[in-house]
Amino acid sequence: MSDAVGLLSVDFLPVITGFESISSLPEYESFPVLVERANYYLRNNPLVTVNTCESVEFRVTNRGCDIQTRNSVYIAPVESSTRYARGLRLWIQRKVCHSTSYDQIGYDNFLPDIYGQKISEGLESVMAKINHRYRHTPLKGRIITVETQPVKWGSRGLDPDRTIWKEHAFASTLYVNVIRIFYIIGTVKPCQVGVHDIVPAVLESGGLFSRPKMESFQPVIQRASQWLMSLPPNCRPVNVQTVMFRWSNNQGINTNNLVYQENNTRQNCLRYLRVGFVMENPTDGPPARSLIQLHCKLIVPRMTFAFGCRSTGEFETQESTRNRVNAWVRATGARVVCVESLFMRTYSDGTPEYGFDDMRPYDAVTSGPKSSTRAEERFVHLYRIYTDGHYPDPPSAPTWQTLML
Repeated sequence: MSDAVGLLSVDFLPVITGFESISSLPEYESFPVLVERANYYLRNNPLVTVNTCESVEFRVTNRGCDIQTRNSVYIAPVESSTRYARGLRLWIQRKVCHSTSYDQIGYDNFLPDIYGQKISEGLESVMAKINHRYRHTPLKGRIITVETQPVKWGSRGLDPDRTIWKEHAFASTLYVNVIRIFYIIGTVKPCQVGVHDIVPAVLESGGLFSRPKMESFQPVIQRASQWLMSLPPNCRPVNVQTVMFRWSNNQGINTNNLVYQENNTRQNCLRYLRVGFVMENPTDGPPARSLIQLHCKLIVPRMTFAFGCRSTGEFETQESTRNRVNAWVRATGARVVCVESLFMRTYSDGTPEYGFDDMRPYDAVTSGPKSSTRAEERFVHLYRIYTDGHYPDPPSAPTWQTLML
């Protein structure tokens, strides 16, 4: 949890190690190298402590050579392939009490079992596998993030530590949700790890020519807060994450499923919240938390030039938006549970009054003589600050409507 000391972000991005060939993408450093670089930074900055950390995605341009960390908004092309890179983001704070000790982070990946071309496990089975391992080999450290990380499953197999991948314009891309656990290295702390999903309720059933109406983000996070209030004192929430679920028309909503597919046709989409938590040993001492009243503050990029029919508009940079995360935490003194970096479509014929709180977005499409295919869409980098308690905005704080005008 944070005090009124702000919350800064530090990014560690993979460096290119081999250029693109006719048959392969350029090679980048793997994720363990980024963690090593982050730990080097922490060793040289002992006056900061890690509040939370997360894996973050960026678009890559110039044939896979340039990771786009500046622009907050971009247009997703339809007729060409899109490359993405994955980095590591630390959210850090200045220590209240000076100390010569420094934080070091570690992480574990947990994959479902794969037999041939089939995934044989769901989320519940993977979580059981995690707890079986930590029960027999207790983790040497304090867990700070239980992350659901989508990883491309392609010809090179399933490698969660690979930091670059490509989505083809007219081909399907298969993804597997991998559980990644970040922790602060320290003494052995026996614990049990869990996740809890809060799925939006259906308000109105769809028909032949209408789509179902779902709960927006605010009722969902209120139910997440009610669930957290019901937990025993030794249960510590570590992060909240927005998870995207895609399914075909003949399937129901199953958050236990770890596999989904991106393709060039319109698909059913649903966003839901996943709360990661740790059940700590009550004999280790007094509870680490009081009851959590979960709230959320959305930080979006300020528009600097309006978009039109020939312009995508201009917005402040990603770094400037994250600086406003820091400013908001400092101004409000908010107790921060975690921060979530999101890469979200701005609007795709969903429910405009909900804005970014819409939990049922729709793919933009272009209608053809026989079928409809995906159309270009505008995506934006934004940030959700999850706090313990409600904190009113300081004066002149922008809302999501600033971006939508």
